[in-house]
Amino acid sequence: MKFNIFKPIIKSVKNSKFLTILVKKVLYRLARIAIMTYRIDVVFDDGVQIPFSKNNGVFYLWHQQIVAGFFFFYKFRNGQSCIVSSSKDGQFAGYVLERLGFNIIYGSSFKNPILLTRQAVKILKDGQQLCIVGDGSRGPAFELKPGVTFLAKTADVPLYFVECSSTWKIKFKKSWDQFEIPLPFSKIMIKVHSPKKV
Repeated sequence: MKFNIFKPIIKSVKNSKFLTILVKKVLYRLARIAIMTYRIDVVFDDGVQIPFSKNNGVFYLWHQQIVAGFFFFYKFRNGQSCIVSSSKDGQFAGYVLERLGFNIIYGSSFKNPILLTRQAVKILKDGQQLCIVGDGSRGPAFELKPGVTFLAKTADVPLYFVECSSTWKIKFKKSWDQFEIPLPFSKIMIKVHSPKKV
């Protein structure tokens, strides 16, 4: 089944306030159920402090792996802040993440970048962790956006790359990054790489 078959359905949901609210609530419930079934294995490289909450900095992962990645952050949750796209798609993700206990900052490099930078830098200078999608919501896939490095440098904090994979997953091969969703009862493997000072 081609990926574009779902476009009319997705468009209808976005244009209906009732359906938007309904889908958000359904996604949150599905996320809660999935959390109960996932098995997560985590490896911390040298330089990553234990407990994980001691590590202040910018944690980035690739857009393809954000579902697996944010379940890792949920497991080690300590009030992390996440930058989420202000698009309609981003608002679905933001709703779920906020209900799961994350602080959400809506924005992008295309809309209110100065305000977004100020908010993010303040959070980092307050000693908190900031989660961000390294290649953004549009790509190119697996290429770190310069804005991510800029945030870490401006706040004088290290960068941490969070590498994610899962055993059983749905892969959307027609999407720009072949987006992945781990299936229930999947094993999620996480590697937090050593901090990099920029």
